[in-house]
Amino acid sequence: MKRLSKFFWTPVFALGLLFGALLPSARALPEKIYKALDLFSKVLYIVEKDYVESVDGQNLVYGAIKGMLGTLDPYTVFLTPDVYKELKVDTLGRFGGVGIEITLQNGVLTIVTPIEDTPAARAGIRAGDKIVKINGTLTKGMNLADAVRRMRGGKHSKLTLTLYREGVAKPFDVTLTREEIKIKSVKSEMLDKGVAFARVASFQENTYEELKRALEQLSQQGMKSLILDLRNNPGGLLEQAIDMSDLFLKSGTIVSTRGRKGPIEVRSAKGDAVYPDLPIVVLINKGSASASEIVAGALQDNKRAKLVGTQSFGKGSVQTVIDLGEDTGVKLTVARYYTPSGKSIDGVGVAPDFIVEGEVPTPIELQEKKKVDVQRKAALDYLLTGKAPASKAESKPSKPEEAQDLPSDL
Repeated sequence: MKRLSKFFWTPVFALGLLFGALLPSARALPEKIYKALDLFSKVLYIVEKDYVESVDGQNLVYGAIKGMLGTLDPYTVFLTPDVYKELKVDTLGRFGGVGIEITLQNGVLTIVTPIEDTPAARAGIRAGDKIVKINGTLTKGMNLADAVRRMRGGKHSKLTLTLYREGVAKPFDVTLTREEIKIKSVKSEMLDKGVAFARVASFQENTYEELKRALEQLSQQGMKSLILDLRNNPGGLLEQAIDMSDLFLKSGTIVSTRGRKGPIEVRSAKGDAVYPDLPIVVLINKGSASASEIVAGALQDNKRAKLVGTQSFGKGSVQTVIDLGEDTGVKLTVARYYTPSGKSIDGVGVAPDFIVEGEVPTPIELQEKKKVDVQRKAALDYLLTGKAPASKAESKPSKPEEAQDLPSDL
């Protein structure tokens, strides 16, 4: 999911803003906020003066800010100096960790997807797994920033996650060895009879260029149609998603964003598509989130591709990262995005045209023929024969498990 520019979650860095600059004027604040701030200052004074042990005033203020933002949504968080630094490291597509994207669903720390070719993926961690503990510490009440900080670490160090998985009776431990995570965003190959396959793992700084080069090579090898695999793709940079959609769209809306204030922002195809008529099938699943949902929704709504797989994750909000000075920042949800047909997928996801259940096999499982990629096979058969894959169930929005359905210690 991350760069120093717009992305979904979409940081736009507004450097050098001071707290005072965020408030137009003191008189602009409602009276009830003044009263609340007065109450806060009284509590802060009492704690500093009378608490049984000496306290760090800065930590108290940081904690208060975290608590305030925690009342909003899972993606709005305060960035302390160490967390802010890690956020900027993320934008390089290289960091020390185990290779998972996480979010909060109903207050429960949930894995969006394991990143391909990382310790988490190799250990069999799945999208939708709930993280009960991180190195023995319960995650109940833990925000995303704290969870990420706890899971990061030096190369070769150990991390133990206690996971709850639907269908498994009890939580179980997975011990991973951290390594430098280098995300290769595009992999491609030719399949049968002119059908090309391109796997996009995330939307990084150079993803569009990588895919464009891959498609040029596939064209030279006789590409007649394309399977675009966005499964377990947690998203990333908005502009990369728009540019990727532009490769295939002659015209039409790609995505629109609507905030609390200001006009609706509509992003449309530029009209210079390189592959405007190439038959396409897009693979999605519950690990497809954010920017990958933008591409899938844009191609589906503009009738440029059929979607095969299962309901996507449903991350449809836009965040802006604001630099507050003193190495701190705030990641604030400022808008929601909508597909070309006007649908908001936030909390719902994108529905495939053809539901095909199945786990995504690892490259090793495919190479050793231990598993069949049934979703890719369904897409291949559709492109070769034109016959719709058999759907066993009606498409329904995914419903995350409620917190009370999980183990009591979560």
